[in-house]
Amino acid sequence: MTEPYRRATRVHARGHWPAENAAGTVTLAFDDRHRRRMAMTDDNGGAFLLDLPRAVALDDGDGLELSDGGFLRVVAAPEELMEVRVSGPAEGFARIAWHLGNRHLPVQIVGDTIRLRRDHVIEDMLWGLGAEVRDVHVPFMPEGGAYGGHAHGGGHGHEH
Repeated sequence: MTEPYRRATRVHARGHWPAENAAGTVTLAFDDRHRRRMAMTDDNGGAFLLDLPRAVALDDGDGLELSDGGFLRVVAAPEELMEVRVSGPAEGFARIAWHLGNRHLPVQIVGDTIRLRRDHVIEDMLWGLGAEVRDVHVPFMPEGGAYGGHAHGGGHGHEH
């Protein structure tokens, strides 16, 4: 009896898997990059079962090891986000970051900007605090936080 799906049973961090064995890609939004077990479809329409021992935050460039020996490269999908910039002293940037952190919102720091999900209430608050806000359509890879969670560096349960 054959399995109905290929199975992805291990995650290897970006740069720590044999890219020459890539059998394709799977493009996922931020919310879909933190799963343990789920039927999925790769970017070529091939079905597979994500079947990990525990939920792992997948990052752009990670490799999902398939039961047949191949790998799928994880691609972070572009999403509708807000990009926040504060002109003036660094205190303005710190104030904005504090207000967003106080609301436990996932954010991505990119240079002198902060990216976060679109929310008109938060956008109004940011404008009121003196920030410039613009719409962007880019992959969302928020900071992992001091206590774990979605990380895009070391320490998030990838195989090395």
